[in-house]
Amino acid sequence: MSEIDLNTWTDLPEEIDEDFVSYKGDYDFPHYLSEDKEWVHLQNKNPEDRIQIFEPFLITELSRFVPYIENNRVQFHALNMPNITIKKIEIVGFVLSVFEDAQFYYYQVDDGTGNITIYHKKQQYVKTNVQQQGEGIDIKDNKLGNDTDIKSSDVAEHSKCLPDQSSNVKHKCSTNSGTLGRKIERCNYVHAIGYCALDFMLKKESKEKIMFEDLLNAKLNFLANNVTSISEHEYNKKLLLWSNTVVKRRYDKNLNESGTRDS
Repeated sequence: MSEIDLNTWTDLPEEIDEDFVSYKGDYDFPHYLSEDKEWVHLQNKNPEDRIQIFEPFLITELSRFVPYIENNRVQFHALNMPNITIKKIEIVGFVLSVFEDAQFYYYQVDDGTGNITIYHKKQQYVKTNVQQQGEGIDIKDNKLGNDTDIKSSDVAEHSKCLPDQSSNVKHKCSTNSGTLGRKIERCNYVHAIGYCALDFMLKKESKEKIMFEDLLNAKLNFLANNVTSISEHEYNKKLLLWSNTVVKRRYDKNLNESGTRDS
C-alpha cells in the first residue's frame, strides 16, 4: 500500500500509539473525536438538565449513541451530550433474515440507512399479540355498536334474518388487514419499539464486571418490547414522516435557527 493511501497523525493523546494510521474513506482521528454536540435542537439546553429521549430513529443514528455505565447498568447518551439519555425508541426496517433460539426471535433488519439485529423475547411476542388482538376486537366492537342506531323495531326484527358478517369485519379490522399477529418472516416490514442493547448485556452474569473494553468491543443490538409486522405503505409512510420531522429537527441547523427566530 502506498503512502498516499495512508494518513499518519503525530499529535495524538498518550493512550494512542504513535504509529496510528487511518485509511482513506474511514473516519480520520480528528473528525472521529469531534467535540460538536450531536443534536442541534438541544445544544443550547442547560448541561445540568437531565433529558430523556423517547423518539423514532433511523438505524444509522443508533451507531452514534455513546454507551456508559450508571448504577451498574448500560445506558446510552447522544454524542457529546451526556445529559441526553436515550430511553425507549422506535425503528422500522425490512427483514433480511429471521432466526430463533429457545428464548428469542432474532430479526436482522435494514431501513436503507443501516442494519441491526432486533431481539424479541418469545414470551413477550405471544403476550403482546394476544393483547393487541383482544384490544382491537373490543375497540371495533364498541365503534360498530356506537355507529349503529336502529330506531325501527321492524328493521331490527328483520335484521335477525340476515347472515352475521360481523365476525369477518371484526377480524379484518382488529388484525390491521391481516398484518397484526402475523408471524414475522423474511422480506416483511416491521415496526419495533424498545431499547438499544450491547450483545453482552443479556449474557453477563454480573453488571459489576462490565469493563470499559466491553463497551468498546460490543456489538449494538435492539431489544424490543414490541415488534409488529406492517405493510410496505405503512413502512414508507413512517420513514418519510420521521425523516421530515424528528430526524430533520435533530440535525438541520437552518431549521432550528429559523424556529428560534420565530419564537
